[in-house]
Amino acid sequence: MFTVPVATGIIEDASGRLLVSLRPEGKPWPGFWEFPGGKVDPGETPEQALVRELWEEVGITVTAPELFRVLDYTYPERAVRLHFYRVRHWTGTAHGREGQEVRWLYPWEIPALECLPANLRMTAAVLAEALPQPSLCLIADPDRLLLLDFQQSLEAALGAGLRWLVLRCKNVPDAPTAAVLSALCAGVLAQGAQVYLNHPDPLPDWPRTGRHLTQTQLDAGVRSEAAFGVSCHDAAGLLQAARRGARYAFLSPLFPTPSHPGAAALGSQAFAAMATESSLPLIALGGMTAARVPEALAAGACGVAVLSGILEAQDPAAATRAYLQHWNG
Repeated sequence: MFTVPVATGIIEDASGRLLVSLRPEGKPWPGFWEFPGGKVDPGETPEQALVRELWEEVGITVTAPELFRVLDYTYPERAVRLHFYRVRHWTGTAHGREGQEVRWLYPWEIPALECLPANLRMTAAVLAEALPQPSLCLIADPDRLLLLDFQQSLEAALGAGLRWLVLRCKNVPDAPTAAVLSALCAGVLAQGAQVYLNHPDPLPDWPRTGRHLTQTQLDAGVRSEAAFGVSCHDAAGLLQAARRGARYAFLSPLFPTPSHPGAAALGSQAFAAMATESSLPLIALGGMTAARVPEALAAGACGVAVLSGILEAQDPAAATRAYLQHWNG
């Protein structure tokens, strides 16, 4: 099958919104949303085609586009090689020159629409850019350690380079513990790390980046006004999280884990299949040792999440560095 080269623009305004357009009747996949662009004509480079297509479709003159991803995708009617460009500089006002509807949406709003599948992969890639880097997440449960030991382990991990924390409180802590945890959240943020709070309703007024929900909470209709992520275990959960506006998803268990002995591990093949179709960046969780990080990343994970592997390690700083070496080289 001949592969059709296509140039596509991920057009981003100053507030971080992306432009999407609705495919009209008379074209393949009518009624689906997409990032604007089109076929590369004979004799054109993909960048030249991008400039031409964005003028013809949405009336803007692009300057300095940046190649973001090249993706081969097979639709029932054709195979395409999509050249996705980040477009942050242009002149003109974007509008549907061909009469098509266009919308400016934040990346986490796009999966609520019926979109071309290949475009949703780019939504995941854009959302992944906003994750802490490196994307190593510590799930910190203060019930697993004495509070002083918990503080010391967390501080050691942060000192070793950890930049992402999900603070998990299965039960509402007492007032003295809550005061300590609130101060810990403030300290983590002050070090440039992100904090997502996994806590029963009502949420306490602790400093945080956002909220982390379980799939059970999502199924029950719990909503978050702030940025949020979700723990998922299957494709249906991932789809629901994406359509609700999640910024990321934990997908577990990738490997067998002692904490959930009855849960069947997904394995790398099933994980990779879901990562390929996901419009969210996926964080691998479950049985994650430092040695398994390369396998998780090769399966399409954008990062990994760890609980006991760092928090309860004999040397939390050394354990953190062992995980981070796979990003730091």
